Amino acid sequence: MRWLVAVVAAAVSFGMVLWVVRSVSWGWLPEGEEARWGVAAAFAAVVAGGVLAAVGWWAGRQEQPGGRRMRARASGHGRVDQVGGHRGVAGGAGTAAPDDVQFDAKASGRGQIRQTGGDDFTGTGGAGAP
Repeated sequence: MRWLVAVVAAAVSFGMVLWVVRSVSWGWLPEGEEARWGVAAAFAAVVAGGVLAAVGWWAGRQEQPGGRRMRARASGHGRVDQVGGHRGVAGGAGTAAPDDVQFDAKASGRGQIRQTGGDDFTGTGGAGAP
């Protein structure tokens, strides 16, 4: 879907620049019809290439496979405990820890949030602990 957005943005920018350069009377543009089309197409191609490069950078970013996303709230005396790696057992029973962990948590009152970026062998338990 991201690449579709990038290609559409480049195509729209190409069309808009081509239309603007062809329809506006610029003093420095050549007088002949073919030459004006050539200059307009060249400008449009450069602008569309720049748009595609900028938006293509965003479109080319991929989610890390095996990544984890978590949203949580802790209120009152609630607690959110999130571990990016394995919890409690060394090696995590043969499963690989994710490369990418995104954690969005909010606490209110006496709520607590605890996050560990790697493996956690403290045995403190918490949400989702074995």
